[in-house]
Amino acid sequence: MFKVLGLAMKNLLRYKRRTFLTGMLIAVGVTAVIVFVGLSGSFKRAIVGQITDSVLSHLQVHRKGYMASIDNLPLDRMMPAGAYEKLSGILSRTDGVAAFSPRVKFGAMLRPVSSC
Repeated sequence: MFKVLGLAMKNLLRYKRRTFLTGMLIAVGVTAVIVFVGLSGSFKRAIVGQITDSVLSHLQVHRKGYMASIDNLPLDRMMPAGAYEKLSGILSRTDGVAAFSPRVKFGAMLRPVSSC
């Protein structure tokens, strides 16, 4: 094992320019991935904030695990009927809540209509 590591170090030190360029390309690639993930996450957060503030009001209640899997349309993470009834009872008794409504989300497949 140590012999292989010694040969690897010898090879890296022999071709310094190639080693430097490869290291820089790896660093640039990792940096680009980190920046892209950060930008896309903040963009998603901004879009959800805009929708929440302008269309759906200022509060969303989800089942545990819903927001973690929101990218793939989590139809199995909908709130059960009993939990919705309990939540609607709490919201209707709360002062300051003018109105509330459930959000219906479903998946569908579309197929083109062929003209025959």
